[in-house]
Amino acid sequence: MRAWKKLGVLVPVMLAALVADAREASACGGCFVPPDENTQVTGHRMVMSIGMDQSTLYDQIEYTGKPESFAWVLPIKGTVDIGVSSDLLFNQLGFDTSVTVAAPPLDCPNYNCGKGESEGFSASSGGGDAGTNGGGEVTVIAQEVVGPFETVQLETTSPTALADWLESHGYNLPDEVAPLVAQYVKESFNFLAVKLVPGESVSAMKPIRITTKGSSVALPLRMVAAGTGATTTVTLYTVSEFRAEAANFPNFGIEPANVVWNYELDRSNYTELRDLAYKASDGHAWLTEASRPYSALGFRSQITNVIDFAGPVASGYGVDDNDWEGAHLAAQEDLDTLFAGMNEESVWVTRLRAELSKSALATDLTLAAAAKQAEVSNYIQTTKFVGTQPACPPPPPGCDEVTTGGGTSGGDDVAWGFDDDGSAGGGCTMGAPGISGAAAGAGVLLLGAAAYRRRRRDSSN
Repeated sequence: MRAWKKLGVLVPVMLAALVADAREASACGGCFVPPDENTQVTGHRMVMSIGMDQSTLYDQIEYTGKPESFAWVLPIKGTVDIGVSSDLLFNQLGFDTSVTVAAPPLDCPNYNCGKGESEGFSASSGGGDAGTNGGGEVTVIAQEVVGPFETVQLETTSPTALADWLESHGYNLPDEVAPLVAQYVKESFNFLAVKLVPGESVSAMKPIRITTKGSSVALPLRMVAAGTGATTTVTLYTVSEFRAEAANFPNFGIEPANVVWNYELDRSNYTELRDLAYKASDGHAWLTEASRPYSALGFRSQITNVIDFAGPVASGYGVDDNDWEGAHLAAQEDLDTLFAGMNEESVWVTRLRAELSKSALATDLTLAAAAKQAEVSNYIQTTKFVGTQPACPPPPPGCDEVTTGGGTSGGDDVAWGFDDDGSAGGGCTMGAPGISGAAAGAGVLLLGAAAYRRRRRDSSN
């Protein structure tokens, strides 16, 4: 362990910054908060792992308000296994799949001095006594404390009895959600109810994972509607042996040929193209931002490296700074669950993103294998532009080799958005960064530090 720490100061400092920026978040199906609390869900990051014998939903919400005021209720089938995960799992998936849009390569001599900037790096996204209630219509089929959470699994055939149970145990059931709960009961769902253990601090909150037997491919979006505003942004990563997409919602992609660079704004129109598609679908469509084969071994190495360099607590897997063994065991359990039932040499990761309207949340999302099992790159090299390209830089001192770079063309009649999503790139030459799940160790993590410093540019986030 000491030998690892001798590799330098930059790596642990960078890793601490990587995990420190994660938003306060935790798991959420429907968020049932007290009526006097001004708390609202603003977005979700989810991971759906689909194996041969089981599936696992990792859920992490972004919100405004007091996290201790949250209570969560999630429809489930049968009984489920519950565990806690780490922001690190979401952050690493986010880094490996974030969309990068690069400025056109200049028609300059090639001195190997160009660079592209990575976009969208998200550095990072009550129980009761066992038995039945007073009316005998709600059965507590399992309850346990998992990390900072009290969890209880409920079974009932009576929506009224379930509502009464939830209300009596501190879960405020909004009027608009009651019909949804009744419909889930009619469809023979059970329910998982989760609250913070009394006295737990905000810093103890973690993402939660729920494992169901069988290859479940549905996400309970109807329940996600509880506690949300007019639009809910959802980033969903699927981990499986195939490229996944929405089966009962529209799907779309951004055609790289339509992405144009604006030198005046120092950004592309990627975000505008994305938002136009969302608007045209009335907030129902899902964008495939990236999809490709993924190295499970490389991903495991990346997580292990963060624990070793940043420390158990900073990684999100340890209980204190001396809990090296516990952090590694917790991470191993988390990753074994993520890849359970899969050939780890055939794993695919797909990144889907949606900005769902209230009407879209009236239907649960069903996932399926995409008709075309083709890769979708998260790296877009633009060739069209508007505005004036910068002048070529002078040759570096002592540089003798001079080769010709590729030419680019201007673009006309391009619509532009004016939000905070921008992008930067340029230089003499551009090349795809080639960052993949197979990359592991300090080299990949240092690239993450560079991306982190240049965040908030032209990204799908």
